[in-house]
Amino acid sequence: MTGVLARTAESVSGALRAVFAAERVAAEDGFLQDRDPRVTLLSLGGFALAVMLARTPAVTLCLGAATVGLALLSAVPLRELLGRSAVVPLAAAAVVLPQAVLLPGDALAGVSLLGVAVELTDAGLAYVVRFTARVWVGVALLSLLTMTTPFSALVAAMRELRVPVALVWVLAVTYRYLFLFFDELRRLVLARNSRTTGSAGARSEWRDAKRLAGTFLLRTLDRGERVGRGMRARGGARPPSPYGRSRAVDGYDYALSACAVAAVVGAGVVRWLP
Repeated sequence: MTGVLARTAESVSGALRAVFAAERVAAEDGFLQDRDPRVTLLSLGGFALAVMLARTPAVTLCLGAATVGLALLSAVPLRELLGRSAVVPLAAAAVVLPQAVLLPGDALAGVSLLGVAVELTDAGLAYVVRFTARVWVGVALLSLLTMTTPFSALVAAMRELRVPVALVWVLAVTYRYLFLFFDELRRLVLARNSRTTGSAGARSEWRDAKRLAGTFLLRTLDRGERVGRGMRARGGARPPSPYGRSRAVDGYDYALSACAVAAVVGAGVVRWLP
């Protein structure tokens, strides 16, 4: 493997493909795996709504603990869950990081940049930490849902819950195309590496990156068009009609739903308490 760009592209491609392709955890025996997909979808969605409503660190911490507890009960490796849910919170933290010095509050540290005094405030730092924690819990809940429930079961659950067909159709097609997207990127990176020997300079890497991006765009469009024609030839223009295996809702399903409702109500009450 040569070149920073090539290594980065291959790492991102491999990691993202693993996120969407791996359903190994969903096949294991665990708490969420044994729940009805409709209950799992609604309950974890309720917990995510509670995170959005949360404005105090205590509520966010409780919801984070609940997420970790559900992961342990469902035999989900915490390291894998953390790895899958870490990218988005880190990006969110980078976006809101300026608030650490822009929000007024007590100064914790200060530096001088180009003659301008910049101070890190307690209120700004607390906002960045609080915002990042909320994003992490929300993304972790979404990761937990996709890791413990097969995508086909989620699509069937959305249809049974009367989710608009257009939205389900878009999600199903997007999921199907993501495999093609990252598989095409992996093929291009592999072909580029097989033609490259030794270390490449920055100019050469930049030139290869431009060629890779252009070729990737054209091949993705072409392959997507061919897949679309194949889907239409097999009747794929119709809305998705996934096979949903009916199952009885048991006491654990009701308990999980009750916890989700309690989390939403509790987060709302704490938020709007005087």
